[in-house]
Amino acid sequence: MQIKQATSADLETVCQFYQEVCAQQQGDEYGADWHWGVYPNRDLLADRIDNGMVVEGLVNGQVATVGILTTGEDPNYRQVSWAIAAPEQQITVLHLFAVSKNFRGQGLAKQMLQKLFEFAKNKGYAVMHLDVMTGNVPAERAYVKSGFRFAGEVVLHYEDIGDTSAHMYERKL
Repeated sequence: MQIKQATSADLETVCQFYQEVCAQQQGDEYGADWHWGVYPNRDLLADRIDNGMVVEGLVNGQVATVGILTTGEDPNYRQVSWAIAAPEQQITVLHLFAVSKNFRGQGLAKQMLQKLFEFAKNKGYAVMHLDVMTGNVPAERAYVKSGFRFAGEVVLHYEDIGDTSAHMYERKL
């Protein structure tokens, strides 16, 4: 798998990737409940790409996995009692991490997470936070295997699905 930081030239393929992921989630027992056009949407992805925080995993030139990092604590996460203390500018949050259904079962999630850890550490981050919707057992298992620690369960508000119970995870970089 080739790992690369997305550029503005990649916007269309990144958008197509998330459109497919969102469409596939409708028949998926597990997974996030994203809604293309609300979360994620083209403007959000363009902004994240412009800020240099979108990382793609390519297999034979096809986008197989994508992860998006943001700088600083997510405002919705401030209610969590994190075990790893870090200044705001050393916290990154992983959003919209997905592996295409066409590439599942190949160990790409683990490979991609390791690359995201390296990417974030090289940018000066000390800790990574993320949330997983309660009940998404495969995602939680993958994150724990990659070194994330459970930090609690909270109710988060998502603009596309409303108030939802989520498990919070953190990992030292």
